[in-house]
Amino acid sequence: MRHVPAMLFAGCLLALSAQAAAEVVNLTNSAEGANRDAGIAAVKDKLQAACTERKGTPNADSFEVVFERTSENPDVPKPYSVDAKMQCDLP
Repeated sequence: MRHVPAMLFAGCLLALSAQAAAEVVNLTNSAEGANRDAGIAAVKDKLQAACTERKGTPNADSFEVVFERTSENPDVPKPYSVDAKMQCDLP
């Protein structure tokens, strides 16, 4: 019967250690720009800001463009649309 409190304490420590471990999440977002480079820079800034807002560390090497589209309409001020994703290491 003396081992029960020790086993409960060990179980609590294991449960707390799982919460303390860092977590990697994938963030996705989209942005528009005047050209391809401006669209990619805008979406990259949005993803990095979203990660740091969550108190995480953005992994710039994991940045990936998922979808690109250029508008056929010449009257659109920002005709280039980009969807991208990036990994974020959360505490």
